[in-house]
Amino acid sequence: MKKFLIIGLMAMMGLGMMSCSGSSCDCKHEPVLPSQFNKKTIDLVVNQQEWNFDNDTKQFYAHFDLPELTSDIYNYGNYSLHREYNSGKKDAYQVALPESSFRVEEIDDGHGGTQNIYYTQMVDYRVGVEYVEIQVTNSDYSYEAANPESMVFRLQLTY
Repeated sequence: MKKFLIIGLMAMMGLGMMSCSGSSCDCKHEPVLPSQFNKKTIDLVVNQQEWNFDNDTKQFYAHFDLPELTSDIYNYGNYSLHREYNSGKKDAYQVALPESSFRVEEIDDGHGGTQNIYYTQMVDYRVGVEYVEIQVTNSDYSYEAANPESMVFRLQLTY
């Protein structure tokens, strides 16, 4: 019985070695091509005065029309958004969104002194066909100061 098992295994190995491969193959196999991806990075800059405020959601936002973000990329591609700190400098770095950071703001207490207000800031985004919208929300909806600071974002599209 062992003898038949060994002979059967050797026969199967022989068939495997005889299968077609290489350029001399007469088989009708389609060549396997490597996947081709395209990647595009788009810098989005929001200056402090460009933030809009939505009274209904109590958050700041910046809207960008992006024809590069087609319905095919939206449906079948991949996208990510990062906030870049120290943009254009040697020590620049990126943080993936959503980003949550702890903040402190010094405000006038109305009696000649100051008071520290502690809060959390959330930076997030929405993506749709041909647009990106970035939102900034402060915990407790603490908006003592004006608009958020200027921010640089990097949208990366892979399709």
